[in-house]
Amino acid sequence: MNKHKPPKILVIFRIILIVTISIDISLRPQIPIMLKAAFVFGIILLHVNDHLRNRYQLFENHRIIYYVSMTASIIGTGLYLIRFDSLPINFYFIFPIVEIFLYRPRIQIGMLILHLFVFITAVFVLKAGIQEALFPYLAMLLLIYLFRSNSREREKGNLLNAELMEANAKLKEITIVKERTRIAQELHDSIGHALIALKMHLEFAEKMMETDSLKAKEVLGKALGISQTSITDLRKAVDVLKDDQGWRNKIKLRDSLDDLIESLQMTGRLEFELFFDDTAEHASKEIRKGIYETVREAVTNGIKHGNAQGFHIDIFVHGNKLHVKVEDDGAGCADIKKSHGLRGMEERIHSLDGKIQFVSANGNGFAVEAEIPFAASME
Repeated sequence: MNKHKPPKILVIFRIILIVTISIDISLRPQIPIMLKAAFVFGIILLHVNDHLRNRYQLFENHRIIYYVSMTASIIGTGLYLIRFDSLPINFYFIFPIVEIFLYRPRIQIGMLILHLFVFITAVFVLKAGIQEALFPYLAMLLLIYLFRSNSREREKGNLLNAELMEANAKLKEITIVKERTRIAQELHDSIGHALIALKMHLEFAEKMMETDSLKAKEVLGKALGISQTSITDLRKAVDVLKDDQGWRNKIKLRDSLDDLIESLQMTGRLEFELFFDDTAEHASKEIRKGIYETVREAVTNGIKHGNAQGFHIDIFVHGNKLHVKVEDDGAGCADIKKSHGLRGMEERIHSLDGKIQFVSANGNGFAVEAEIPFAASME
């Protein structure tokens, strides 16, 4: 409906009609040659007028000229219809109606009334039966109008399909970005923690190599286990389909936290206090996984940035909130600048509709405090 130019097939059909009308005029013996030439020239002018009107989109660019052009086309074709009353001219007289209904975004009521007036005038002049002539005319109007309505609905459907495809493309892009961010966070959390733990074990083994080779060997074995675990975690982070399988299998949060602490305590350098409310085990897998990753990141940050030696971890349920608190005795800082790890903890807790804050001061350690809406899961 918003295609302002007629299809090529209609342009060709119009040209065929012009040629047919011209031949018909030329073959009428009762008309003088000069008058025949004038009539042929006139019908060609009508065609040129129609062509230029659509070629230069006068409806959009020069509205007044458009109405003058349309008026000339309707009246001119009507005069030819009165003068010659041939089948080709009757067909040509339909073209303004097609343009009014199909080429314009809105039906031009004024032009439609003018066309109807010229048609009724031609019927009276030609002394044709008004009922016999009017019925086909109205049927033609109805047919074109129905075609217009069908075309508009089809265009709306195409537009909705295009918008849906665009929305799907954007959703896919957003999903990819989120997945990349999630994998990056998983790499930072799991592999970052593993590397810190591995570094501590190797440093301790190096120190014990001369004084206690058995202890050093034991620590090296533990370091090997950490490296193997980190390889598995890396594969899980890259292979999205394998992600969260452990949590789907209902691994206990307490056991995961104990494994985390054990992986760091062997060197004897770090001390942990864990207070755990077993009610937290009834949280959903998303919440349990989020708590574990938050604790792991808080401990890793404390070791890496604060050189912390001791950690106090408190996880409990109070009312309809699940509280998580991780405190360390590290160097702390007066001005907290949110690193990738802190931003990751924020995003993780916020995704669970929770709240999180970071508390610290120079020489007074660092604390991560979070609370998450809690409702016992049926998993």
